[in-house]
Amino acid sequence: MSTDLARAVADARQAEAQAAQIAQILAVVQAAQAAVPAPAGHGACSCSHDKPRRSAGTTAAWVAGGAACACVLTGLFLAVALTAVAVTVGGCVAYLLVRQIRNDRKGK
Repeated sequence: MSTDLARAVADARQAEAQAAQIAQILAVVQAAQAAVPAPAGHGACSCSHDKPRRSAGTTAAWVAGGAACACVLTGLFLAVALTAVAVTVGGCVAYLLVRQIRNDRKGK
């Protein structure tokens, strides 16, 4: 039971560390985007610029944010699932122990 709880805590810490790494990557991407100057206007071309397009950095930032959320949610899910298993096993063991003690007192 304590092994499952320890594993759940370790998984949650690992998910936290991954989220911190992804946040650092996101900060580097945003800094790189801020350092790159905006391109010159396209007055002479016949392209349509009605809708602004997302840059690759913005898309990468969204993907990194989604991955961070997925890691954290997976870690939380594993922690809750392992805790539920530990509580269930502990309850069964406690029931069996109480039943055995009662049977021993009755002399059966």
